Amino acid sequence: MEVRDEALTARLEAHRDHHFRRLPKRRVGDARAALNFINEVGFCTAFTPGLGVPCLREAIAGCREPKLPEHIQHDPAIMMTWRLKDELPARGVVYYGKVLAGRPSFVALDLLPAMLRLRVPPASYVALYRRGLLSHCAKLVMDALSRRGAAETKALKLSSGFGEARQRAQFDRAMRELQEKFLILKVEERYDPFTYVWDTVAKRWGEALKAARRLAPREASYQLVRRYFEVAGCNSERAVARLLGIDPALMTAAARRLEREGRLVRGRRVNGAREVQSILSDLL
Repeated sequence: MEVRDEALTARLEAHRDHHFRRLPKRRVGDARAALNFINEVGFCTAFTPGLGVPCLREAIAGCREPKLPEHIQHDPAIMMTWRLKDELPARGVVYYGKVLAGRPSFVALDLLPAMLRLRVPPASYVALYRRGLLSHCAKLVMDALSRRGAAETKALKLSSGFGEARQRAQFDRAMRELQEKFLILKVEERYDPFTYVWDTVAKRWGEALKAARRLAPREASYQLVRRYFEVAGCNSERAVARLLGIDPALMTAAARRLEREGRLVRGRRVNGAREVQSILSDLL
């Protein structure tokens, strides 16, 4: 049965406006406030609003889905986000990488072990390659980083044998693949000349990986899903699983636990949504 409840929709949007800081009085104004925001929400995109998760640029602007200007260098929210994506990870206070829907994102340190537990393959990258779960180019990039340590993009292209212009798309796909599997991350941006510096997650976040191994997958998924619904309020479970990169079975187990605890109401059809929704109980 579909529930048409405009009041529920209004409560959901008000809930997101508050937690996503899409209000002028709640906007993020400096690095300390940005770190507090990331720690509160647990994970957020850097630049991309409208995905059903908080967005730092949106929180800095203090409004819903701010439009991209013709010249982004004239946009204070974009410029602050650009600075913070370098500053906060360099201080080791957040994780930054292509985490949510393949978009640049931040993860708070308290949820990083849970994210790593579910997203880092338990086998070595060599074993993944042998099982057909890692592309050849990605394997060669990992070989280079494991052998030589942190390296610039151009050095990785050359050492992996993908330095020609016609190979750029293949190399870019491999770099995205490695980031989404939490095997590598960008650790620095150099501006003269402009380039990225990359390293392995195992080297940069070894302690978080150790903490991740001590977590059961069900507990890890519960931590992420609970924080998601506390902050976002409502979504389909399938969409949340895609967004967070969680196995559907683990997503269902986490949602059922939240339902038993009285935190979540599942299986509602609300206001024409294509998929059934799970809703934070406090909103009903």
